Amino acid sequence: MRASAIALLLTAAPVAAAPFDAPVKLEDGRVINLWCDGRRGPVIVFDSGWSADSRAWKHVMAGLTDRNRVCAQDRAGQGRSSPGPLPRDGEAVARDLHAALTRGSVPKPWVLVGHSLGGLHMRHFVRLYPADVAGLVLVDPTSPTGPGAFGGQVARSRGCVEALKSGVFPAERPELGRCRGDDPAKALAKWEARLSEIESVGGSTSDGLREQGPGSLSVPLIVLRPGGQAKLPEGALFTDPQARLSTKGEARLIEGSGHMMMFDRPDAIVTAVRDVLKAAKAR
Repeated sequence: MRASAIALLLTAAPVAAAPFDAPVKLEDGRVINLWCDGRRGPVIVFDSGWSADSRAWKHVMAGLTDRNRVCAQDRAGQGRSSPGPLPRDGEAVARDLHAALTRGSVPKPWVLVGHSLGGLHMRHFVRLYPADVAGLVLVDPTSPTGPGAFGGQVARSRGCVEALKSGVFPAERPELGRCRGDDPAKALAKWEARLSEIESVGGSTSDGLREQGPGSLSVPLIVLRPGGQAKLPEGALFTDPQARLSTKGEARLIEGSGHMMMFDRPDAIVTAVRDVLKAAKAR
């Protein structure tokens, strides 16, 4: 795809059109797919949590296209994107996304939105490219951690990789059936990427963020945490370590939401994004 293809598609697409795939060819020949919609205003860029792809953001994107351009990425090996070289840690994901947005001529600066593991990836993005970021929304983001974290996801991913490589799916491990795909090579690439991503949380992904201390960021930042079914004032504020990363950060508890806030309360994410946009404009 030519460098200006996404910009042209966004300009030409009618406001009410359905989201479209915009695959961007990187310098090394790999493809990173962006799922985009809208044609007006600042661009909002989304990254999903572990094992999810761009489609996880469909309800949130639908609430923003009247005023903004929106693009959610498929990380390398996921969705419609090519596999990428290992390890697939936070810095590798951030560099791929920046290359895709740049080669796709997507206008900047961008407002970044990351869910769960995607929150760590977006923190790497703003660490590497601070001048290109207008604001940040972290949706129940994963916290940097040490070795041994997320053992269940690591074991599940490793089991899938081993089964796909050997072609053996033991009957006593029915959970491995979810690893299968119509294309065994694509399924293997997907699970290798997922294994590397989740292993890296306890390694380089977290290590690379140690330098981000309180007040190290200056962009508007909102952290959203699930408030469950407790009765809370809408957008109730509380203290969160990741909100303190920015001198312009805040955290909100969202009533009626669990970890998968993009499905439980997409409206709360839309509100946070619009608030960050307002704060960015005021700067």
